[in-house]
Amino acid sequence: MTAALLALDVGTSSTRAVLYDAVTTRAIPGARFHQQHTPHYTPHGGATLDPDLLVQETVLCAAEALERAGPNVRVLAVGVSAFWHSFVGVDSAGKPLTPILLWSDRRSALQVETLRSRLGDPALHTQRTGCPLHTSYPPGRLLWLGETEPTAWARCHRILSPAEYLFARLFGLERTTVSHSMASGSGLMDQAASAWDDETLAAIPGLSRAHLSPIGDGPVSGLTAEFREALPALCDIPWFPALGDGACSNIGCGAVADGTLALMIGTSGALRAVIHDQVPPVYPGLWRYQIDSRRYLVGGAISNGGAVWAWLKKTLHLPGLSDTALEAALATLPPDDHGLTVLPFLNGERAPLWRDDATAAILGLSSATTSLQIARAHLEAVAYRFASVREPMRAALPLGRIIGTGAGLVASEIWAQILADVLREPIAVSTETQASARGAALWAREQIGMGQIEAAPSVEIVSERVPDPHVAEIYAAGRARHEAALAHWLRD
Repeated sequence: MTAALLALDVGTSSTRAVLYDAVTTRAIPGARFHQQHTPHYTPHGGATLDPDLLVQETVLCAAEALERAGPNVRVLAVGVSAFWHSFVGVDSAGKPLTPILLWSDRRSALQVETLRSRLGDPALHTQRTGCPLHTSYPPGRLLWLGETEPTAWARCHRILSPAEYLFARLFGLERTTVSHSMASGSGLMDQAASAWDDETLAAIPGLSRAHLSPIGDGPVSGLTAEFREALPALCDIPWFPALGDGACSNIGCGAVADGTLALMIGTSGALRAVIHDQVPPVYPGLWRYQIDSRRYLVGGAISNGGAVWAWLKKTLHLPGLSDTALEAALATLPPDDHGLTVLPFLNGERAPLWRDDATAAILGLSSATTSLQIARAHLEAVAYRFASVREPMRAALPLGRIIGTGAGLVASEIWAQILADVLREPIAVSTETQASARGAALWAREQIGMGQIEAAPSVEIVSERVPDPHVAEIYAAGRARHEAALAHWLRD
């Protein structure tokens, strides 16, 4: 009988369940299942998901993964990774009054400006809550909901993250708590006090602590009758409140020691580091979240990562080459030798600019410019955006170790090398493409007493990219040109 941990990874575009061996922490072969879903987007910036669809998918994924694992697996605990900064309003019976309003919903720009004036110095809010005032965080969207849907807002009994809604369905609304990690990404929590931030709540009419779940990392067990038949093996084992997906990603790729950073490229991108046993400041333009009450996560997320590469391949109709051949072709081009300056803001930008209105630009095009040059210039430009996140962290987190993760990075050696050269730091590229799921499993493993996340078996490293000092100087000039163009392009 194999002792296992079930990881549920609830994302904005898919839900997956993966079973891990509780001793080796390796995924059990074949014991996984995932479902894709698509958010609903509106022309005016809306981005929503059906909360009950998310619950149905999660239960299906868990049941299918268990079925594929077979009878010789015994699940000890369930860990959950879920997307941050999103919420659903429910009534006193736990029924949804709204869809899930996603972090990518941009309709609250005016309300964010209102909050800036109500809260006085926005920097103080950011230092308390760890979150800048921006449309990607709940405070502005909550104010927007109250102003645009007053009837639904008046009926809201609780405001829940999507993961809390999942637990409310599985275990009952009154048994539902929110983890330090999930609460820390809400923009509503005073992180030093581990409590909801009264000043922020007071700036949103109709919102009080009573609308928010108790903060705690303890488990819950005992599925409601509705789900006991579908998940009999999970009925009476501990389920731990969801951590934010970024926190789980750091845990899962092994970037949890002081001085180690995780660089992730998925559709977007992020650079994050864990700091232990102290509340670090929020570095300029960045954010601060939590893993638990004593582990903090500092860094920044950029809005354009793998999405840029996907857009390039689709839009430029790059030569009909395999990905391997395309990589080789890009590697033949010298660094920053294309005469182009790219601002890769296909989806606005988060850290450190926080500009929803940022748009993309390619400067320096000529009749001699090739599609491969345009592609390489975009990969370099995304690396420059990562450098803009790394710089504010450098004084507190000097040269350390960077672990690269995410499908976008694992698939591209040339991109990993560009990043190492631009950042002037070595990058160890991990083979772990499901870092968030593994992190959820490792978190549950720690909670049941099987070992600290810092001591978990390390992930396999597929390659080590070492910066070339000469190339780094070339990119320094390219980045200076990029920053100069940025200052002009985004001037108010």
